Amino acid sequence: MLNRIIILLKKITPFLGITALYFFLGLLIVFLFNYYNPSSLVWAERYNPYYLLIRWDSIHYLNIVLQGYTGSAVFFPLYPLIVYIFSIFLAPVFSGFLVSFLCLSVALYFLNKLLEETGHKNIKERTIVLLLFFPTAMFFMLVYTESLFLALVISFFYYLNRRNWLAAALIGFFLTLTRNIGSFCWPIYLTALFIAYKNTEGLRIGKQIVSIIKKKEFLYSFFIPAGFLAFCTYTYFHSGNLFAFLTDQKNWSGIRSFMWPGETLYNFYKIIFIDSLDKTGLYTFLRIVVIEGGSFLILLAATIYWIIKKHWPYALYCLLNALLFLCLYPMTSVNRYVVVIFPIFIFLAEITKKASWLFYFILAIFFIFFIFNISLFSNGAWVG
Repeated sequence: MLNRIIILLKKITPFLGITALYFFLGLLIVFLFNYYNPSSLVWAERYNPYYLLIRWDSIHYLNIVLQGYTGSAVFFPLYPLIVYIFSIFLAPVFSGFLVSFLCLSVALYFLNKLLEETGHKNIKERTIVLLLFFPTAMFFMLVYTESLFLALVISFFYYLNRRNWLAAALIGFFLTLTRNIGSFCWPIYLTALFIAYKNTEGLRIGKQIVSIIKKKEFLYSFFIPAGFLAFCTYTYFHSGNLFAFLTDQKNWSGIRSFMWPGETLYNFYKIIFIDSLDKTGLYTFLRIVVIEGGSFLILLAATIYWIIKKHWPYALYCLLNALLFLCLYPMTSVNRYVVVIFPIFIFLAEITKKASWLFYFILAIFFIFFIFNISLFSNGAWVG
């Protein structure tokens, strides 16, 4: 057992180094944009530049670590629980960054392994670079759930690909304790299970489904919603509301509302072609149409690509997220949410592998906005 742990640590070590350089780059950008700015707290008080990255949701996660669930149930419990465990030995703020650091290292390790084992070995470097420098990839290095969710979802797909059903289902349990979209892993698991066994017995579709339902691998799938139900049960005993995360999300979202996809598309059409720019406002137009709408279009393109390729687990993961975003207007924070939908970056790496100029063009745009978002975020702006 000890030898296996040592071997695993040796394999992960290079990715710890990559992540360390990545975190250092983020800190350097914050330093350069703030340390010589007379209006910055860092300049005025000589604070650690990383304190400028404790913003927005980070504050709520740290409050949960320090005080428990005293307010909104929007934030799922696994990330603050892990940070709390680390906080037994370290300061909560440092623990938050350390958890994100370790999770990102694990995510990169499993992404590298997954790409090698699924025939994408020749694009693994491009995929990782595109992922790390996506405009909102900065959230991987913050006290946010992005790194944890990415590590879990990539390892989930890795074990699905290996047909290690129990490991995938257990990881799915933790995914549903990290974010509500972790529940998408249940239909993805069942789809992968059906694909794996659909032709093994030469039966009709109905009988094949019955045959699969009888397998222990199907029973494993119930670990995935169990995590979600565990959190709902907790919120029921804590606040008397079994679906507090939905109620609180509605109150939390403010201007965002759920609607039919047709209504969402009409609102986009209206803001682009009907409403005047004076009425909409330049910032609102750019945020809704260019940033959020652009992120959605990349997701939609990746969805179509994986459907054409008949890679159904990736296609379903992208499709379910796309359908969710189609029911939201405005698509607030979609530019951040898509960063954990890793098949997007495999898709981008695939379509640019024979056109290096396109790859470097996309990467340059990503990197410019990556730097820009870090600078904005460190100055208190909302970027996702």
